[in-house]
Amino acid sequence: MERLRTDFESNAQHNAMLIRELLTVLERFNREGIPIIPYKDPLSARNAYGNVALRVCTDLDVFVREGDVARATEVLRTQGYTLMLRIDAIGDELEVAVEYHSIFAKDPASYYRTFTPDLVWPFDFANDRTRKLELHWGFVPGRWSVTRNNDALWARTRKVPVDGTDVLSFSLEDNLLLACIHGAAIHGWLFWELVEDVATLITSHIDLNWDQLVTIARQRGCLRILTVGLLLANEVAGVPLPEDIKPRLDHDPRTRAYVESVIAQIFFHRDDTWRWGIMAMNLPPADFRYVVFMQERVRDKCLSLLRVVILPVPSDIEMLPSLASRKRIFYLLHPALTVVRVLKYRLKLRA
Repeated sequence: MERLRTDFESNAQHNAMLIRELLTVLERFNREGIPIIPYKDPLSARNAYGNVALRVCTDLDVFVREGDVARATEVLRTQGYTLMLRIDAIGDELEVAVEYHSIFAKDPASYYRTFTPDLVWPFDFANDRTRKLELHWGFVPGRWSVTRNNDALWARTRKVPVDGTDVLSFSLEDNLLLACIHGAAIHGWLFWELVEDVATLITSHIDLNWDQLVTIARQRGCLRILTVGLLLANEVAGVPLPEDIKPRLDHDPRTRAYVESVIAQIFFHRDDTWRWGIMAMNLPPADFRYVVFMQERVRDKCLSLLRVVILPVPSDIEMLPSLASRKRIFYLLHPALTVVRVLKYRLKLRA
């Protein structure tokens, strides 16, 4: 109990610090005339749980228009943030094309020391000096074809009060859909808290417009992603869903099978090709099969295939670091390098 109390208090202090830092960043962006939307933790903790201390939050996430990325990067630099490039040579227009966010840190040395693919518990909230911030201009990696046009999303934004300051926020429906997209496309529903976030957003907002939610998901090609998130919230967290909404969700038998595999992973830590494929960064076949499966529209599946073929990825530069300064050449080399990675992957499986 003492350990739990200490961790809770440290997390509460850490999240309060993140809120103060967020308001400072927002004030500077407003002065520069750059529209910015904070989302995910810690703002999502306040929106979903009503208390920022009731969720583990490790960084800040803010969303800007793609055309404002360069200006936003300069603003963050003036605020003491350093751009943490995934590869030193990738950046500027190539990073915007192939990625969906950039990572910044106040203490780069601390960031590199603590960087790990998974959050190691207990996280040292009391002594965290990394002060990590993720600048988003999209929500999914380049190989996904959903959620590319965000004009309607900006039009639906609203203002919410945060410690006496009006902050731009996504609509309730967009917040819920983005929580499902984050769980499916970024983490493959590997963690319980991803389901809990969706469940709490549903239960804490009785004024949620379910018809609009489903309509938005269909328009953005995310109905299957939404269906998985809602079914997990219903079957894992016990959140009731409106009866008139259930018939409008995706009823592909494979969707039902995938939900069951996620539930097995959450409760029994069972692994399968759907689960680990989404986390692999070198685009093995299982990863692409997952992306194709989670997009219900044929045109999105085809566009994803095209994006996998033509869009460079950071691992291209890792394979040919001597050409790193000539970023555009990787648009030509990427198809061949992808074939090489797939062959290496298959050889590794046989070994």
